[in-house]
Amino acid sequence: MDLTTFINTYRGPLIGLIASWGAPWNDAAEIAQDSFSEAWLNRKSCRADWNDQEVFGRWLRGVALNQYRNWARSQGRRRARTVSVEVVNQDQMACFPTADLPEHVLELRQAIDRLPVNQRQVVLMHYLEETSVNEVAALLSLPVKTVEGRLYQARKSLRELLDDRFRARH
Repeated sequence: MDLTTFINTYRGPLIGLIASWGAPWNDAAEIAQDSFSEAWLNRKSCRADWNDQEVFGRWLRGVALNQYRNWARSQGRRRARTVSVEVVNQDQMACFPTADLPEHVLELRQAIDRLPVNQRQVVLMHYLEETSVNEVAALLSLPVKTVEGRLYQARKSLRELLDDRFRARH
């Protein structure tokens, strides 16, 4: 697998996965890029066939997790050095940019944030980053049927959350 194919195959699902761990979307993209660099430079250390999508997806997830942990530690150090405390509104805390979005899109994003972690992961990876179910399964080291089940449960939960909000307004 060449570098371009490598990045094109895993970019979307990896950003979605990192965002589901709690990194803001822009930071998740940067962490994913760092993960690609680290993984590509050290691909020889992958003990299995790195051309096997399932094996390499697991290994890449481990590299990304280490990069995310490094990022999270650095965020903690930055917060510890911060002298002033700024008021942060709910929109800024979400993992998505929210400027100038229609109300229904904001409600959907808030509902996604309320999903359990395992459902939120697959939703972000599959729908927002337009990643195939097979690629999501490979990156999360899960059977395809498990990913499909989580997507089904997430859609069901989102439908219930959004129906409740709609009923409350009318």
